[in-house]
Amino acid sequence: MDTVTRLSRTVASCGLAAAGALHAVWALGSPWPAGSARELNELVVGNGEVAPGTAATWLVCGSALAGAAVAAGAMGDRPLAVWGRRIAGAALLARAALGGNAALRVLGLPPGGDRFTRLDRRYYRALFAVLGAALVLGARRSPS
Repeated sequence: MDTVTRLSRTVASCGLAAAGALHAVWALGSPWPAGSARELNELVVGNGEVAPGTAATWLVCGSALAGAAVAAGAMGDRPLAVWGRRIAGAALLARAALGGNAALRVLGLPPGGDRFTRLDRRYYRALFAVLGAALVLGARRSPS
């Protein structure tokens, strides 16, 4: 496996594992790193009045952790694993390109407030772009 693929898989798996762990913290009831549940909602869904359900948060947690395992190389270079990495990477790149308010629309949520929009522009879109690119680059098959 070449250096770019190895590094990409490491970046993607670490990023997705961190996202999964953070969602587990939230699903267990902690608003960290925010000071309150309302502030957390403003940060992640753009509206202090809208709270994702615990089941949805656990689903994201599990998906991110499973994605981390596949990104790291679980399932090897089987076609299902390669295509899974590519599709997940494309989805994250689309989220980066279209922005948080587009993602909120897809989820049936109201547009985010100014704080969410500012954070999305400055940090969230870049994070999604890096993880998406890492997944796509890490999807390359090893030479036989």
